[in-house]
Amino acid sequence: MKLGKAKYGTEYTKRKYWGLKDGEATFRILPPMGDLADKGIWSQFYNVHYGYKNSKDQMRVFQSPLVKNRKTKMIEVPDAALERIEQLKAKLEEAKKNGDKAMVEKLDKLVGQKGQFNLDNNHYVNAMDTQGNIGILKLRHRAKNALDATIKRLREQGVDPLSAEDGRFFVFRRSGTGLDTTFQVDILQETLEVNGVGKVKRDLVHKLTDDIVTRLGNEAAKLDQLFKRPTSEQVARIVKEGGRAVDEILDAKVDTSTEQAIEDDFENEESTQSASVPTQTALTTTLTALPVTVTAAPVQEVAPPAAPKAAPVVTTTTAESVQQMSDEEFLKTLGL
Repeated sequence: MKLGKAKYGTEYTKRKYWGLKDGEATFRILPPMGDLADKGIWSQFYNVHYGYKNSKDQMRVFQSPLVKNRKTKMIEVPDAALERIEQLKAKLEEAKKNGDKAMVEKLDKLVGQKGQFNLDNNHYVNAMDTQGNIGILKLRHRAKNALDATIKRLREQGVDPLSAEDGRFFVFRRSGTGLDTTFQVDILQETLEVNGVGKVKRDLVHKLTDDIVTRLGNEAAKLDQLFKRPTSEQVARIVKEGGRAVDEILDAKVDTSTEQAIEDDFENEESTQSASVPTQTALTTTLTALPVTVTAAPVQEVAPPAAPKAAPVVTTTTAESVQQMSDEEFLKTLGL
């Protein structure tokens, strides 16, 4: 008789999240599981909004409700959070043209390359890293295309690289920036010494053991339930009301034993790799973060005239006022 460990509703395993940075990263993509197993679905695509917090200052992420007709290009279901991003970016470009340093710095913090508000588009897959850690890997569209091409090549050779019995570790190589970013995906190989032949390389085959399969229930994700998708009207409330609406819409009835509890983890996305493979095959991975530099034209500040026969008057300039504003106050002055 097989026995299991009882669950009492209080256990929650914090999941790991990875993204691909410059350099190499190696992962074993896990097979379809859970409700998606019968459908054979092993990846899920999401448009995810970042930047909104609840009343406890905890980050909450959510799917974009945007629906756009591909044929007519008309928006059928609007997304107020996306509209806010577009309007703030337009104001950022305007501030740059006008040489308004204070506005540039404030807006860059909100919607710059590393800004608070962001709509992130990725494919999500369950994966295992080279140390045997299980988590969720998010892939840009180009990285997913490169992975699909490598999988297709293996399948033509009779290999199912995502299967439980005959899996493979994929070596992702990212280079370039922006629109010039490229991805290459190869198969991790091991070197063998063959008598009479010398050193030869072969694909490293990985099997999911019973121990790993047991861990999947707590450490892998239900890919079709990663993010809440509020309605267009609810997103408009989140944009307008902030934390109060986030509490009511995104935090309502959160069960820490479900996927809804993972949303906090995205603030600390892991992007590093270990140097050991489960079969003791050595692997060195180097990830380099790309620096971001924002240069803005200087702003000339004019000191106010001193009042005669009176105590000194300290007048706050427009630039200083912008810097002293909270983000919420600043957005209100812009009507956003």
